[in-house]
Amino acid sequence: MWIGLSALGNNSMSVSANHNPAEESQPHPAHFPVLRQHPTGVFQYIVNYTWIFIRGFWPILAGAAVSDNIRAYGEWIGFAVLAIACLSALLQYWKFTFQVTEEALVIRRGVLERERITIAFERIQIVNLEQSIWQRAFGVMSVKVDTAGTSGAEVEIAALKVQQAKALKSILSSGGVRDYTEQDNKTSESASNSTQLIALSWSRLFKVGLTQNHLRNALIAFGSVVALAEPLEGLLTDWLSDVPMYTWWLLKFLWVLLIPFFTIGVVVLGMLVSLIGAVLRYYKLQVRVQAEGLELSGGLLKKFEFKIPLHKVQMLEGSSGVLQRLMGFETFRIHQARAQSEAAQGGVSMAIPGLECDHAERLNAILFPPVSGEAEVIRPHKMLLIRMLIFRTVVVAPLWVWGDGWMQIVGCLWGVWLYVGAIKQYHSILLTVYEEQLCMHKGWLRKKHLRTELHKAQRVVLTESWLMRRRSLAHARIYTAAGPVAVRYIPKKTAMKLRDIALYKAEATNRPWM
Repeated sequence: MWIGLSALGNNSMSVSANHNPAEESQPHPAHFPVLRQHPTGVFQYIVNYTWIFIRGFWPILAGAAVSDNIRAYGEWIGFAVLAIACLSALLQYWKFTFQVTEEALVIRRGVLERERITIAFERIQIVNLEQSIWQRAFGVMSVKVDTAGTSGAEVEIAALKVQQAKALKSILSSGGVRDYTEQDNKTSESASNSTQLIALSWSRLFKVGLTQNHLRNALIAFGSVVALAEPLEGLLTDWLSDVPMYTWWLLKFLWVLLIPFFTIGVVVLGMLVSLIGAVLRYYKLQVRVQAEGLELSGGLLKKFEFKIPLHKVQMLEGSSGVLQRLMGFETFRIHQARAQSEAAQGGVSMAIPGLECDHAERLNAILFPPVSGEAEVIRPHKMLLIRMLIFRTVVVAPLWVWGDGWMQIVGCLWGVWLYVGAIKQYHSILLTVYEEQLCMHKGWLRKKHLRTELHKAQRVVLTESWLMRRRSLAHARIYTAAGPVAVRYIPKKTAMKLRDIALYKAEATNRPWM
């Protein structure tokens, strides 16, 4: 029972070796040691506080960068920011302690305002381990604990030794210290029974990089180059002044011919950034299925380890762009509970790229039971298509009315594209209701489908406008702990039937959902 706590307490309080077995079976809360982080956690706090300062005061910093009077004191300002970050990091490290009891993880933190956080093991959704480059050099890892009551990580232990971090993860994932010994005895058996769902090879990783958003990555890279060019303005001016004058005259006449080369350069730059990003994020990505749950590990600059019990998976989201479908795979995200059941709220999710059809079927079979009963297909009313066409007409109309010549031609081409897109998107919306599950399909160029179980519904909301009431239509939103599944402009009777089925399944089931 004390194996995990002994591993955690190597650098602080450890358990006495001469303990009574009778007392061990009924430990008192005071027997659990109060632990501290590894001293290298101070560096993590310094980085966090510096980033918070820059993100919070970037408008002031941007204005100071263009002011000659303030720029002269730039070194002193930077030194003051670093000094404040270091002092805050030291105080935060000293005031941060944690304690693992039989039923909860207790965190005490705060400098000016002390805070005590008690996280029950049964409420923990994901325990995430991360290890950056500097942490790898010191042999430490970060531990992030996420619950259903937050939009991100509830608490983060900035630095623990690798052995201690993995011991803490095992304790929190297994449901407490009481179950840790039994789980530790079954570690080898669990490892032998684990199934590897996917392991990204270099060829598949290359395909994942090729199917990213190259335009966005190219614009980010171009913006970075422009930002770096301003401090080097003097060097660039001297370098360009050496270019002969006839070269500039030649470029003025041939700039049209250089447009294809510039376009190709942007595409190549975007692909290069995408490939580098894919390697940094998904290097040696492995997805393993165990009896206790699903586990992901990988990463290059920052290694990560996710683990989530299967019954705590709230929703499975699959998405694929045109390039991904040409390659024959799609990306899946496994969502757990988060603070608010709104799409805008963030949360921790597991991203699995490069899943082919057979892997996707295996993942669905692992996370969800086989579908049974007859499936009911729900499609939106044509009123949704009419609304989409009217909105797109309003967007394009100014080019038709006030445009001239080429602007009208561009407006016509753009309008045709928007109308075709609206028709395609309308026909792609499909909600399939099984006896125990929901499956939502939507999207045209970028297709997306959501899958969840009916007994995990928390609430169902039906809304309607005065025009929809006249046509007996309604919007239906089924809220889960991971977000809503919404279908708009469906018959009101169908929406009420969907609401009744979802609420009945949620009340009648005795299966764990969170």
